[in-house]
Amino acid sequence: MSKLRSKLNRFFYRNRDRGIPNLMLLIAIGCGLVYLSYLLNIQDPLFVNFLRFDRGKILSGQVWRLFTFPLTYLVGLIPFLGFLSLLFYVWAGRMLEQYWGTLKFNLYYLSGMIFTDVAALIFNSSAEATFISLSLFLALATLMPDEQIRIWFVIPVKMKWLAWIDLVLTGISVVNGIVTMIYGLSHGAGLYLGWILSIVPLLNYFLFFGRQSANLLPDFLRYHPTKASWKRQMKTKTVYNVRTKDNARFRCTVCSRTELSNPELEFRYCSRCAGYRCYCQDHIHNHTHITQ
Repeated sequence: MSKLRSKLNRFFYRNRDRGIPNLMLLIAIGCGLVYLSYLLNIQDPLFVNFLRFDRGKILSGQVWRLFTFPLTYLVGLIPFLGFLSLLFYVWAGRMLEQYWGTLKFNLYYLSGMIFTDVAALIFNSSAEATFISLSLFLALATLMPDEQIRIWFVIPVKMKWLAWIDLVLTGISVVNGIVTMIYGLSHGAGLYLGWILSIVPLLNYFLFFGRQSANLLPDFLRYHPTKASWKRQMKTKTVYNVRTKDNARFRCTVCSRTELSNPELEFRYCSRCAGYRCYCQDHIHNHTHITQ
């Protein structure tokens, strides 16, 4: 699995500029235009209804609804909070695109949307873009867990703290959905399976990050210093001095760049990978840890 992830990361790096640039900005502009059309015709929002997710109409041939429902994100939200959250997701999307490249970010958003579509079609529920957008935040918090942002432009909070709150709220939504489903069954009502859509984007998140999702865990759960790890760290002095055949001292395990081919890059060794693996600044926080 680690070899497959390494190959995929190399593919994404080599094609990082392909795809739709500034995808979240384009989606945000689309959301704004759709919301404007909604305000102009609140009594009969034909255009908004034309874009919403509707299982019956999708199965009858209106397949564009599988991809246009995120544009209705602002409809039904408090305008100020809706636009503020949308600006935050545009920022998160831009950061992910700069870190990953355009292609990988496009694929991450597209796969989250497709998984949501499939789940909504199977469980006869309504697909919404809220949880897809939250998965962007989880991805950014995993890559930069200790990065600080300011809530309301005042209160400094670490990204991982907000991610914990996000996961707790998702867990509450799931528990509430399960309780509602059980309660409905006991009273002869139909199944309520809408809660499943809240965890579908999380499956997409774990598919992309795998073990790297452990970056969201508290430090006391992530690091377990042992005598063996201490000895391994003490040996790094000799390992760092080893040079490759082309006389390069550092070579990224993911993209194979060295300090000779790219002198502008910084290189680091990952203490969690076996064999003293070296990574460039683009992949030191974005790689699958090699344990064997």
